[in-house]
Amino acid sequence: MPHQPSHAQTYTVTIPEEADARLLADQLAARGHALVAVREVDWARRDPSSYWFGKPALRPHEQGRWDVTSVATGPLPDADESWWHAQEDAAVRRLAQRFGGRSSRSGGGDTATILRVFTRVGLSHELDDATVRERRLACLANSPARVRTVERDGPDDSGDVDEDLPGGPGDPVRLPAADAVDWAKLEHAYGAADDVPRMLAGLAANDDQWGGHLDDLVGSVTHQGSSYSSTAPALRVVAGLALAPQLAPKRRLDLLYTLFLAAAALDQALAYGYRAEPHHGQVRATLVAASDDLLALWPSVSRAEQRLLLLLATVDGRPVPPHDLADPASRLAATMIRDEDEACDLVDKLARSNENVIELAEGKAPLHSRLVAALEVLLWER
Repeated sequence: MPHQPSHAQTYTVTIPEEADARLLADQLAARGHALVAVREVDWARRDPSSYWFGKPALRPHEQGRWDVTSVATGPLPDADESWWHAQEDAAVRRLAQRFGGRSSRSGGGDTATILRVFTRVGLSHELDDATVRERRLACLANSPARVRTVERDGPDDSGDVDEDLPGGPGDPVRLPAADAVDWAKLEHAYGAADDVPRMLAGLAANDDQWGGHLDDLVGSVTHQGSSYSSTAPALRVVAGLALAPQLAPKRRLDLLYTLFLAAAALDQALAYGYRAEPHHGQVRATLVAASDDLLALWPSVSRAEQRLLLLLATVDGRPVPPHDLADPASRLAATMIRDEDEACDLVDKLARSNENVIELAEGKAPLHSRLVAALEVLLWER
């Protein structure tokens, strides 16, 4: 039975040529997008009535291109809103590629509010409710419904990895190789990195303040997935700290999460079409170099820690010891190490039931990068 969501999806697709932008607008209207507008990038800078009139370009690298903005309001084939929203994202993304443009994932919000505040400058289509309903249901009828996965029975077959590990303070750890770095010449998210040694020393103290020091370090040298001149040398020290037997398992697990996410940042950028940051490659190379020492931990650590070691190993396809890890992230990682084409087939299969993998399954980016990005998606969905 059709379902009317309370929230609408909003799209902005950037296209090189105006004629193609208008053709795309027609296609979005044909999909039942209720409002569609075509505007030149930074159009408001040329509008005397706009606050932005005469101000510097907000998107200097996209001058002369065209934005197609739209609102998709529904209805949907059923109440599985996140799935159908992802299907519409995929459809818009394919259209953007057809016209040589790019589209990010949709935004959204309360339907009435979005329809009321939508900027009508350049409006090319405004559909009535009956037309929206007819076109939306007709288009989505051509999209696959979610494949419902069969739940496994019994705790031994669940594939779950228990991350409820012992934590807390322990004996101090000797800080490896931090003094050899001229931190004052390096930078992190908040400026000079001369405070990084204090954060690393706080981690090495392995006391009750450990969590705060880790938050400070992660927020500075890997801020929101970014990398800086201090990131690689700081994480080289972190990789050394992760080897320390004095660390409680939960603390080591937190460090391994930090290392994997940083090592995967370059592949994340490539997979989703972001501009790779200058230091991403250095960070990746540093953590690949640390992988052999980290994998030596395997026999002595928990399954949760082994999973992160497994994921780290996939960054450069390094073999790992035999294991029985069976959660989705681990299964994909093990398949990647064995055969990336087989792993691609697995991601295609996952995309039939997991909306967050669809973009990666369909992407044109290098396969390895898309697989690493899929690992991160599955890791957070445990």
